[in-house]
Amino acid sequence: MSSQAKNRNPWRFRDRLRMKIPNNRSVLADQYLELLGLQRREPDIEFLNSIIRTHVARFAFASVGPLLGDELPLDFESLYRRIIVARRGGYCFEQNGLMFELLEEFGFSVNLYLGRVIYNQDIHPGLTHRITLVDINGERYVADVGFGPLGPASAVNLSGQRSVDGFRMFRIAERDPGVFHMQTLKDGEFYSLYKFELARYGQADCEVGHFYSHKHPAASFVNHLVVSKILETEVLSLRNRDFTVIQKSGDLKRSLDSSEDMRKVLNRKFGLEVNEAECEQLFKKAAESMTVET
Repeated sequence: MSSQAKNRNPWRFRDRLRMKIPNNRSVLADQYLELLGLQRREPDIEFLNSIIRTHVARFAFASVGPLLGDELPLDFESLYRRIIVARRGGYCFEQNGLMFELLEEFGFSVNLYLGRVIYNQDIHPGLTHRITLVDINGERYVADVGFGPLGPASAVNLSGQRSVDGFRMFRIAERDPGVFHMQTLKDGEFYSLYKFELARYGQADCEVGHFYSHKHPAASFVNHLVVSKILETEVLSLRNRDFTVIQKSGDLKRSLDSSEDMRKVLNRKFGLEVNEAECEQLFKKAAESMTVET
């Protein structure tokens, strides 16, 4: 490859970030469904689950933007361009923000809620996780495509009914009056990932949580590379330099030993577009984060 081509090709995604896309939510939503191999239909639970399942398998959860210090506006067009067109991934305020708009366009009754990430601890942190509640024929479901490798790949009923995703199981438990916990089965017991209340939230609340999550020097995504895809029979997970394939039979784990190795994994396993210079920066920050953790 010529040096000119080598310098040009890694920046193709920047062109996609700037490229014009239709300023029409309906058109973009139809393009999105085409990418997923789906078609518009009645907004029922089967359609909802097919959207969630194919989305988390195709569009990676990723903290690439916060770790690199990118500006990450939350308007629909910016989210669509970043996640769908430019293949940069995104975390909860991005992924679930986009999904909210798409589900609304497809005729679902949706409401925005914010949660507190607790990882099975008795703590009360800030509202740094966004979810969507979908009402279908009187039943309410949490649609969450933005919780990384631990998140569900289908809608979870607010009633407490268990939801099975391949080899993983989820439920929502009302642990205290009006306080709901998203839980996953872990080592034979249910483990609380985050908790939420059915209070009234708006976009301004999202902007506050998003600002902290991708700007504050102590925020997790500003300091750690977290990338994932949830497939039918396995979950692909990258935390800093540790790449893990999570399967029912056990985890396969290896450490990435170079920025080029990381770029190949990000591109080939997760479908993300990251150029050489950025990957060198990600690899360096990931190595620093691992040093701090140990």
